Amino acid sequence: MKKLIIGMIIMLLIIAGIFFIKSTPGKVIEQSDSKEFTVKAFKYGYSPEIITVNKGDKVRIIIDNTDALHGIRIPELNLRENEILEFTADKTGEFIWYCANMCGGGHIEMQGKLIVK
Repeated sequence: MKKLIIGMIIMLLIIAGIFFIKSTPGKVIEQSDSKEFTVKAFKYGYSPEIITVNKGDKVRIIIDNTDALHGIRIPELNLRENEILEFTADKTGEFIWYCANMCGGGHIEMQGKLIVK
């Protein structure tokens, strides 16, 4: 009789363990509340050239340097990065961004615009 009870308890524990494993996610993925943009940077321009966000937005700009190292520099917001630019848009206005790295003869004209409403 004891063996039967012990066997049933072991069986219940195995079933409960299987249920627990199946109901527990294997990996938790954090949700980002950032506004994410991918900007292609190439000689001598950006695509898209204009990004619009709202004041208070967390912004993440992934810079896809397609032919050389370009990056983005926004002097008025004291921002500069070559690969991923992350910031909180805490100031409204229109801000011109420029190429962060000398990339050739058209470097000086290379720009885009960030609009914060």
